[in-house]
Amino acid sequence: MPKKKEIWDQIISHLESHISRPEFETWFSHTALKNLNPDLAEIGVTNKFVAAWINDNYITLIKRAFKNNLNLLPEIRFTYTRPSNPQDNQDNNNSGHKNTPSVKIELHPQLDPLLTFSRFITSKNNRFAYTSALDVANKPARDYNPLFIFSKLSLGKTHLLNAIGNHYLSNNPSANVQYVLANQFTSNFSLASRNRKITEFRKYYKNLDLLLLDDIHLLAGRKKSQQELITILNLLRESTKQVAIAANAPPSQLYTLFAHLRSRLEGGLIAEIHSPDQQMKIKVIKKKAKEKKLQLPDDVAFFLANATSDLKTITQYMVSLETYTSLYQRNIDISAIKSILKKRLFREMSLNEIQKRTAEYFSISLSDLVSNRKKRKFSYPRQVAMYLCRNLTDSSFKEIGKAFGNKDHSTVIYALKRVETEKHKNEEVLNDINKLQGFLVTSQ
Repeated sequence: MPKKKEIWDQIISHLESHISRPEFETWFSHTALKNLNPDLAEIGVTNKFVAAWINDNYITLIKRAFKNNLNLLPEIRFTYTRPSNPQDNQDNNNSGHKNTPSVKIELHPQLDPLLTFSRFITSKNNRFAYTSALDVANKPARDYNPLFIFSKLSLGKTHLLNAIGNHYLSNNPSANVQYVLANQFTSNFSLASRNRKITEFRKYYKNLDLLLLDDIHLLAGRKKSQQELITILNLLRESTKQVAIAANAPPSQLYTLFAHLRSRLEGGLIAEIHSPDQQMKIKVIKKKAKEKKLQLPDDVAFFLANATSDLKTITQYMVSLETYTSLYQRNIDISAIKSILKKRLFREMSLNEIQKRTAEYFSISLSDLVSNRKKRKFSYPRQVAMYLCRNLTDSSFKEIGKAFGNKDHSTVIYALKRVETEKHKNEEVLNDINKLQGFLVTSQ
């Protein structure tokens, strides 16, 4: 019989073809097949709520998948780790079960591990938002609750939300932290409504220690989702739990939100990230150049800083510069910068395109690249390809994971962290990345 991982990949592939993508990502992205025999299949899930939901809504579909793929009809049982609770321990002792392990329910915060406070470049345009976010991460639910951060696109509000979560978890590893986009919140709420699971939905959020909600302005026109969010904010406030929220405008200007919700958002601290000034942009450019080991003259940094006010675009320019120096072995000057800005070395490319070129570069098949094979011959190119997909496209961790054989987003995060670490230690890894980026340019 195939390995459990391979079997479960077949089962969830069947499930994915029969339910919507938001449903699949919400309920099956963190599942695993723990044990299987002809009579019993044990499926690992994150907590009791998820187990009950899947059992109530998808059990028939799961059994059908086992029948179609393995010609088996086992009993389905869900397993999960239980939260630590002194009363539970006392009950267990009284019952004679003294060795029963007790651990916390594991939630999946979906944080980007690279978006930390140490990697956030501060200047007068964002220092207030930065220090406020750091205070919240160090002293949650004391002074600023909720913390509301707003700015125009690509100025760092998402970075700060993730930094709060990463910093808080580093100090409190057992905490329940959740980063969620407004659209994800709406999708999950709609699913809970359809399946009459609103009580469980609220309990899930009430059990959080820290909620990080991004792009709340996208709740515009979603009246039921807004009303539900008000309820959840009330529950978290009653439990003295921290909330941090980001949007593209201050609450007072989010006219499509309920007045009651806007009032609640204004009840904490509001921090704006202003557009970066020249000094800030030059600071970002020089830091990125140092990270990429680029020799960047001052006049080039000044020229780049004048080219855009969008920090994300500046980062993309630096990727192009890194590729340029690797590809052409030339010094960077004003003429080189003008050439890059004119033709932009990277057009928007697909994940599949990056996968195919990476497989060619490492002389392996595309199927091996996206497989689960553990040998370094396959795992290393796979991690590099994931790293490039994240850095050269706007794809999310989940989208990249799906493109690599429906892998969990945590696998993508692990690959990103590993490659980011290794490229600073191992020159061979850095050379592979630079050569591959050059390969991608010349193949367009």
